[in-house]
Order: sequence, then C-alpha cells, then structure tokens
Amino acid sequence: MAADEIVGESEHLKSLIISTAQELWEDKDALRKFLGVVRRSEGFAKLADTLEQSDVRPAKPSFFGVRSTEFES
Repeated sequence: MAADEIVGESEHLKSLIISTAQELWEDKDALRKFLGVVRRSEGFAKLADTLEQSDVRPAKPSFFGVRSTEFES
C-alpha cells in the first residue's frame, strides 16, 4: 500500500470520527462508548481523548486540517 493511500485512509477515518462525535454529542453515554472503541484503534487514541475531554461540540473536520471530502454537501 502506498504512503498516499495510508494518509488518505487516515484522513477519512479522522473525518468520520469527528463527524460521528458531532452527531453523538448530546448523548454522552453513546459518545463515551463510541470514543472507547475509537481509543482501541491504533493512532486515534489521542483524538478520542481530546474529543472526550472537550466541553464544546467538535468543529467540522476541516477545522482540524482533515482534507477528506467524503462528508461535503
């Protein structure tokens, strides 16, 4: 697998994680369970910790520098 593909997949997953956290934000129990699963994934534990410790709903993935276009409307 080429390095470009690995980075692309990572960006897509990061975008999906952030978008899902936005949708689950009001249901703290579901959000905590989702982030617990994310935390077990290699490379995304820090993102899950950051999202769980935040007091405000996450910004759109593009705010975090995610270049994925899969959630554009």
